[in-house]
Amino acid sequence: MKAKQNFQRKLIASAVASAAMAAFSASALAQNSPAQAGEDRMLEEVVVTGIRASLERSMDMKRDTSGVVDAISAEDIGKFPDTNLAESLQRITGVSISRENGEGSKVTVRGLGPDFNLVTLNGRQMPGATIGATYASGSRSFDFGNLASEGVQAVEVFKTSRSDVPSGGMGATINIVTPKPLEIDSKASIGVKGVWDESAPDSEITPEISGIYSNSFADGKIGVAVTGSYQERQGGFANATNGGGWTGVPGSVVQDWGGQEGVDFLWGGIDFLGGTHRNQPEDGDVYGVPQQVGYQFGEFERTRTNGQLTLQFAPTDDLTATVDYTYSENEFSQTYHDLGAWFGWGGQDTVFTDNPSPGVQTPELYSERGENGDLTMGVGVEKTRAENNSIGLNIEWNPIEPLTLSLDAHSSEAKLGPDSPYGNSSGISVTSYSRDRTTLNTRGEVPGLVLDLTNSQGGSDILLQDLQVSGSWFRESHSEHNIKQVQFDGNWEFNDQLNVDFGVAWTEGEFNSGFSDNLRDTWGGLGSPGDVPEEFFTAATIKDHFSGSFGQTSQEEISYLGGSNTEVINQRWEADFYKLRDFASENYRDGNGKASCPDGSTWYCSAEPDTFQQIIETTNSAFVQANFTTDIGSMAFYANAGLRYEETEVAAPYTAFDYQPLRWVSNNEIYMRPVDGSARTVDAEGSYDFILPSLDLRLDVLENLTVRASYSESIARPDWLQLVGDSYNEQAGLEGVSASAGNPALEPYQSDNIDLSLEWYYDDASYASVGYFRKNVSKFISSTTDTVDGPLENTPNPADPDGLRAQAAIDSGIAPSDAGAIRQYIYDNFADPNTAYMDANDNLIIVGIPGEDPNATVNYNTFFNSDREVTIDGIEANIQHTFGETGFGVIANYTMVDENIGYDLMDLGAAQTPITGLSDTANLVAFYDKHGLQARIAYNWRDSFLAAVGQGGLYNSPLFVDEYSQIDMNVSYDLTDNLSVFFEGLNLTEENGRNYSRSTNQIVGYYEGYARYNIGARYTF
Repeated sequence: MKAKQNFQRKLIASAVASAAMAAFSASALAQNSPAQAGEDRMLEEVVVTGIRASLERSMDMKRDTSGVVDAISAEDIGKFPDTNLAESLQRITGVSISRENGEGSKVTVRGLGPDFNLVTLNGRQMPGATIGATYASGSRSFDFGNLASEGVQAVEVFKTSRSDVPSGGMGATINIVTPKPLEIDSKASIGVKGVWDESAPDSEITPEISGIYSNSFADGKIGVAVTGSYQERQGGFANATNGGGWTGVPGSVVQDWGGQEGVDFLWGGIDFLGGTHRNQPEDGDVYGVPQQVGYQFGEFERTRTNGQLTLQFAPTDDLTATVDYTYSENEFSQTYHDLGAWFGWGGQDTVFTDNPSPGVQTPELYSERGENGDLTMGVGVEKTRAENNSIGLNIEWNPIEPLTLSLDAHSSEAKLGPDSPYGNSSGISVTSYSRDRTTLNTRGEVPGLVLDLTNSQGGSDILLQDLQVSGSWFRESHSEHNIKQVQFDGNWEFNDQLNVDFGVAWTEGEFNSGFSDNLRDTWGGLGSPGDVPEEFFTAATIKDHFSGSFGQTSQEEISYLGGSNTEVINQRWEADFYKLRDFASENYRDGNGKASCPDGSTWYCSAEPDTFQQIIETTNSAFVQANFTTDIGSMAFYANAGLRYEETEVAAPYTAFDYQPLRWVSNNEIYMRPVDGSARTVDAEGSYDFILPSLDLRLDVLENLTVRASYSESIARPDWLQLVGDSYNEQAGLEGVSASAGNPALEPYQSDNIDLSLEWYYDDASYASVGYFRKNVSKFISSTTDTVDGPLENTPNPADPDGLRAQAAIDSGIAPSDAGAIRQYIYDNFADPNTAYMDANDNLIIVGIPGEDPNATVNYNTFFNSDREVTIDGIEANIQHTFGETGFGVIANYTMVDENIGYDLMDLGAAQTPITGLSDTANLVAFYDKHGLQARIAYNWRDSFLAAVGQGGLYNSPLFVDEYSQIDMNVSYDLTDNLSVFFEGLNLTEENGRNYSRSTNQIVGYYEGYARYNIGARYTF
């Protein structure tokens, strides 16, 4: 895919050259015009449009609105500064974004992530639906990728809380404003665009078309606005990941199977006494152990459809009624192929970094010895469909001169679910059992998988005749969020200096999710090697898909570790998912799966969800806000003081099951299945209320110099699934079963906020500002893991060392960590057709026996409001400058943000729950807007940040996202007063993404970056 860089350079060069020629031509025409030679001409009003007009409108809103507010305004009807709303928002000081498939998705403000921000549409709270490929999601975040920017007039970011704004935006409230036909000039435009994505394996231009029509009739009494857009996009990806993360281990804990006194066992710790370890960690160190290394390659298609209809009726100057309907649909399809190897955490040999002790130590080379281990190549398909609907009514009435009333009601829905009979995420693995030694090299940007392989012919290639179907998964995840809201607001103007806003509201939010996983855990293989027809497969490579470097392994080092090969694997096979699915369905059919597939299979399609969550959240609120203005000497002074009261009731019924005895199906994989027909509903509920004050002060020290100070209290509600009762993970491990124990009585996060800012507006579109903010976050939602022995009845765990059969194996001299030997011992000595047997595919299955094996240990992850407080503070600096009438301008901003409680890399405890997502950000934008030419080039940077904790599953390992920067540009030229052409380029330098655990060498993921180009035309009527 990187071979297209020559084309990319030519494309960029052509666009820049065209823009330069257009500017020169326009300038030359202006200089040669007879009017410029001195002819008399009438003075006309200068109407500012384009980039400069957009910046002026955004600056005026920042200046005139109470509190700290930033905004982005459309440059013209149907023309937003960026194709994607999130990508426009990242230009605002203190705003950063996350990306999905190279496109802006969710927004972080002042270090507080998407779940801490509230998104509204024309002041109405909007629902959001999210799902995970392997789990039901309870995120409250809003995906901006579902909305096209062409139908948006402006986006407002309220960084300080106000009493007249709905609660929930502890980071910010982001309001999307759509066109109102009676508020804008009658106009229409249509745009066509071709999208070229460098990530697509077979790049081709995909279409996008958008249009907007707005007009008023009957002397401005009736208005109609219609917007619509349709976009197709194709792309691809190449990722290298440690899918299970890195498990943190204390350096003082080693494994000794000889029974030496004083040495503890910790699963995952390296065997100092039995292995070969260079620069081994010492007492006081913390080191990491990887769980899995894999490479994933894929391609996707996305079709997005948006539409909005707005009708307005103003029979008199005192009454305006507005009805609007907004619709969006996003269909996403993705096919991927991967190759991966799991580590068993036994028989380790390592070469560690030579870092000072005590400290975090990372294996530069982590190696495990084995024989006939599995090398898995999977093929999967993900298909989802997102749909959003919102219909609303607003009536504004001015019955008497000092009183204005507003009634607003809407019903909005967000749905996200599968778009395939195979579920939203499905896949099948084919496996070659040929791994003899597996080594991870962490020295490069990309994690390197180095393998010693032995195929059936005695060579080291992966042979088709050695491949066989193994495990499969067909997952079905649904998410739906509905909001019904009625708001009644009013304003009473006492005089020119004082007016009061007041209002009441009722909001009901209903969240529903469902999930099922039709998992066939036959990782030991189905059938025989070579069963699958060879024509299903295509040969493929690995290393040439990545531009990042792979670390080097010397022959001396690999010999020291006990291996022979030094090169990163570069061979794999890709399979056709649908052919493979049909083959497996026909040849490996039995009646044990969850599903009822049309072809009679029970395994190879998705099942109806069997785990459901429902939360109904009802909030009643009332607010009052006084707005006061006066003069202090020659300085204008403004004050807004308000109180908002909210009471919320939560109802959270959930699904509970009985479970079967655990099945030990491979060395480190154990599964706990629910008993068919045991599902039952358990009711749970909670409630809370808040009084949220706000105070905004503004003093215009000079006509162009403003000082602001604000205080407010704000909240952010819990993740939906943190409110739901007990939920168990069917895939267990040697350490037990993991479970989430939600709490419907959780209260929201609460934050006391202070903002101070100084703003200097020194020209029509030029200003400089600096601000300080502080947030003291309390009622912090924390989690802890409580280990409970045997709380579930009839769930004996055959891997528990206290079980009669496992204990007999250990007593015979087998090491407690040698899961394979223990399983084999149980089969050899306690063979039973129901509890210790080889299945039809020669997979060894050990089933727990009630009364002989202890019931499963459950590690409950519970949520609670802790007494801990976290202080977030930061500084925002911004300058926007236009260079007179030259057409040139620049925007630069920087945000520094910090918290008083960071993440301690040396602490392996489970109690660390810092604020995630905090990082410094910066933007630098240069633009030109004159003679019909508009050009912008933007640099965006975000520093590294902590994204999550507990990502490794054990010992609370962190996940950090590395610093990232991106350069985007767009150029447009007005060929006529009505017709313009444009070119856009995103991620021009093809920056890659990377994340890691306790050190930058502990690579969790490397994500190849690609450029994307848009070229098109827009016609305005």
